[in-house]
Amino acid sequence: MKRRAKILWWLLGCAAAAFLAARYVASPFVVVGESMSPTLRSWDLCVLQRVYHYQPRRGDVILFRTADDPPVHFIKRVIAVPGETVAVSCGVVQLNGAPLPESYTTASSNWDLAPTNVPPGRVFVIGDNQAEGGTETWRGFVATRLVMGRLIWHGRWKS
Repeated sequence: MKRRAKILWWLLGCAAAAFLAARYVASPFVVVGESMSPTLRSWDLCVLQRVYHYQPRRGDVILFRTADDPPVHFIKRVIAVPGETVAVSCGVVQLNGAPLPESYTTASSNWDLAPTNVPPGRVFVIGDNQAEGGTETWRGFVATRLVMGRLIWHGRWKS
């Protein structure tokens, strides 16, 4: 009986450690939709590093929630951080007046946005599938307090 008890406690400890890691360190997420294609496609499995006080970095792929109740979750790429000016002219994203090199996407010629400053406490995000256009790809400003995680790994498990 002593050996069974040790094994049971060991399994219980492993389950608790896995739960705590998934809750506070990293968590799995499945992408639904094509707004981040070709980087992330529908049904891709992602592992996200949980963030509690997000420090914005341009190029991060982040998971954020809306302020609605119940919240809706989105995964997008950070294009501009606080203090920068972002504009879109004929589908080309411009950051502080210079074109942003985006090797991960294709430009959509029907997108335009007047130069806009990113306010403190917010980031400007866009989906990678800009050729698709529409509101699914275009998001705009997101409060950093709503950012839940940063992408650290992704894989395709369904074609």
